[in-house]
Amino acid sequence: MITPFDLQCEYAVDPVGVDTRRPRFSWLLRAQERGQRQSAYRILVASSEAELLAGVGDKWDSGRVASSEMTHVEYGGAALVSNERCWWAVRVWDGEGVASEFSAAAVFCMGLLEAGDWQGDWVGAADRTVSAPLLRRAFTVDRPVRRATVHMSGLGYGELYVNGSKVGRSVLDPGNTYFNNDQPVALGSRVLYVSHDVTELLQPGANVFGVMLGHGWHSAEDDIPPSPSHRTPYGDRPRLLLHAIIEYADGGRDSIVSDGEWKTAAGPITYNDFNNGESYDARLERPGWDSPGYDDAGWQPAVAVEAPGGALVAQNMPPARVIETLPAVEMRSPSEGVYVFDLGQVITGWCRLRVRGSAGATVTLRHGTCLYADGTLDARSNLCNEPISEEEYRQGTGRDGGVHHSARQTDSYTLRGDGVEVWEPRFTLHSFRYVEVTGYPGAPALDSVEGRVVHTAVGTGSRFRCSDELFNRIHSNVHWTLRGSFQSISQDAADRSERVAWLGDPGFIAEDYLYNFESASFWAKWLEDIADAQKEDGDVPVVAPLHWRRTMDAYLRWMDWASTYPIFVWQVYRHYGDERVLARHYGPLKRMMAFYGALAEEHIMRHGLGDHMEPQADGTSSFKPLHTPMPLTSTAYYQHCVWILAQAARVLGEEKEARRYCALAGEIREAFNREFLDEETNQYGGGSQTANAVALHLELVPEERVEAVVANLVEDIRVRQNGHLTTGIIGTAALENALPRYGQAKVMAELMSQTTFPSWGEQIAKGATTVWESWNGDPEEELSLNMKMFCSTEVFFYRTLAGISPTSPGYRTIAINPSVVGAVTDVEAVVETQSGTVASAWQREKGTFALQVSVPVNTTAEVSVPKMGPGSVAIREGGKTVWEEGVYKPGVAGIEAGQEEGDAITFQVGSGSYSFRLVEE
Repeated sequence: MITPFDLQCEYAVDPVGVDTRRPRFSWLLRAQERGQRQSAYRILVASSEAELLAGVGDKWDSGRVASSEMTHVEYGGAALVSNERCWWAVRVWDGEGVASEFSAAAVFCMGLLEAGDWQGDWVGAADRTVSAPLLRRAFTVDRPVRRATVHMSGLGYGELYVNGSKVGRSVLDPGNTYFNNDQPVALGSRVLYVSHDVTELLQPGANVFGVMLGHGWHSAEDDIPPSPSHRTPYGDRPRLLLHAIIEYADGGRDSIVSDGEWKTAAGPITYNDFNNGESYDARLERPGWDSPGYDDAGWQPAVAVEAPGGALVAQNMPPARVIETLPAVEMRSPSEGVYVFDLGQVITGWCRLRVRGSAGATVTLRHGTCLYADGTLDARSNLCNEPISEEEYRQGTGRDGGVHHSARQTDSYTLRGDGVEVWEPRFTLHSFRYVEVTGYPGAPALDSVEGRVVHTAVGTGSRFRCSDELFNRIHSNVHWTLRGSFQSISQDAADRSERVAWLGDPGFIAEDYLYNFESASFWAKWLEDIADAQKEDGDVPVVAPLHWRRTMDAYLRWMDWASTYPIFVWQVYRHYGDERVLARHYGPLKRMMAFYGALAEEHIMRHGLGDHMEPQADGTSSFKPLHTPMPLTSTAYYQHCVWILAQAARVLGEEKEARRYCALAGEIREAFNREFLDEETNQYGGGSQTANAVALHLELVPEERVEAVVANLVEDIRVRQNGHLTTGIIGTAALENALPRYGQAKVMAELMSQTTFPSWGEQIAKGATTVWESWNGDPEEELSLNMKMFCSTEVFFYRTLAGISPTSPGYRTIAINPSVVGAVTDVEAVVETQSGTVASAWQREKGTFALQVSVPVNTTAEVSVPKMGPGSVAIREGGKTVWEEGVYKPGVAGIEAGQEEGDAITFQVGSGSYSFRLVEE
């Protein structure tokens, strides 16, 4: 018997604010026995919990549907309306036709589905120079409330308070988008809104809604430089749109909306900027401002402000939250009155301060990633090309005359002087390990400062570890870097002001992201950002949302960077089985590839950046590649994107277009080989590691030449480069994919074991706890020390060492094929998938190999046990023999078949947990 659990609607548990008219349902399954599958399901959707508990689906009763599908089942009932709340449950039948009980009830609440459903105006403070205005609205509840929901968008960021309590745990909300199209071409634009159930916070009689606003990406302080130094603002001040719907027990209904009835005043935040920091004067606090009984006679009426032009869309991805709190591990005082706290780890977030002192004393916190030799803060990675004057700072001009990306990352807190005060900022973000504290009254204690880790709350259940501590450190550095980049967009450099979402870097490491984080809805949101920024001719920019504009043209026609768009569409489909993502973006991808096809010269693409940050023999890194022709990598990714279009067309049933794109991909492949392959030497593009690895990774090498190209690549790594890589971001990602695929996992392990330049190990030896922008990471270069571009290691850890990979969309079928390489003696990995938890762990000793795997209910897997040598082996599972003398031994529950395949014995298994043990006969 199988049982459904963990019910989700649009990737969320009990979401509030769903704005798709046909939401999709997913669930996981549990069972005691192996080999269990779902043969049918029945979904009930009801307008009340009572109806659901009575077994009535008055909104939708799917009936018994003969299907194994348990993800993305589309709602098929009566039309859903704005602000509607629905309860749903599912029951399933196993392979023997035995039905489960209905699951526990789940809930989903609709957002506002039409623009006309919104009431109220966009409002703000009359004085546009107020940094972070407070807004409040008093109202009366005169009868019992059945339900109360607030739909709101506070731009750039807004925090909602009801009767003195902050609503929810979200921070930096809502996520940023291209709020308003101010360009002379047709582009899409969106404004995200969030929805909150506030029923439990309302009270009979007097009530108050309070909102605190910050600039975020929408507006800016007067000192913020233009694109591409910082960003181009969309509006002149923070603003709010709010529509609260109160439903009463007697059937009545009221709306509280943002309008001239709201009052506003300046709050204690006197400066806030996402890059630079926040200043807070606790003496300016207004105690009780968000509660009934507060005297707001001195407040001013809120004024109507210009509405952003973007369509209002529900934020259907996880919000940003404070995910973790890190204590300081050390405090130093390099000079009198200066204290430097060390968190022991570079994080993305901010600090929480504890302080006692006199009113008016100001404590300043500066954040950075390194220290100078004398123990003082080295903030050069966030002060990139720091200007020599305030005037040049505001102009965006650095000390060398070029663009600066200087983020001050400085917060200040002015005390109110009434005992112990605890404070943390709201509307900024920093990347740092070290915090310099000055102005602290007396001497701080070690616990006076804590690090608060902040990012979009994607799932972080996947994990990896092995016996090689260097590999574990590399994984940790990559994991911290990737998680910090989830900031409602795929944030670029975390420390300097270049925090836009570049295409390029994420695409090359798409699967490194997807193995680590349950993040489908995050990527779906970002793909919409890219689609919004697409011109009518198909061109896409290198950054999306289009926060760099007016003073910079972000449409650079870099094919290699633009490939991020189709790559993520395809990989989200592969890892999550989300066909809706394919269907939504198929049209835009067709236009994009038509645009780039028109730029190609006889199928050769000469537009791109190339293998960015390629390491050089002198220990530096080159912005543009010196050893691999840019047209090679751009043409390779041009072909790959057309190939993706062919696959997408086939999935969507567009067979004619699938054949056309497949033929075009073949033509580009032939042109690629004519242009870049030396048929005498079997080297691509002069024989660089990147050139050969990219050709192998993207399967561009003619079959009869694969062995020779692989041999050339291995020889260059092992002989000419003494076991080191010579690749920038494109080539490094290609190496982790190509080497294992062609039987050279050991070579990839050797690359990752290096501790001298260029290597991840050298960065760790120099103290890195995140991944750097360049292999050398010289502080003099003022490059980022928390950047995702060289995070191409996780595919090797999860797919190669642990052996886990999806063999059909959404992990409905799975391969577990671990690689035993180098001195690694044990590996443990867990991947949280749309189908459930997939786990692989192995241990090896002389003459034996043990492998433990977990396969989710309703999936199947091919599990390969490495033979560990040429001799005959026996394999037992749970103490029972399943392979002996070259023959599969049936009879173990869950194992359907077994066969010898090369260097492994592969078993076809159903769901469940298995423990294999191989011994030499």
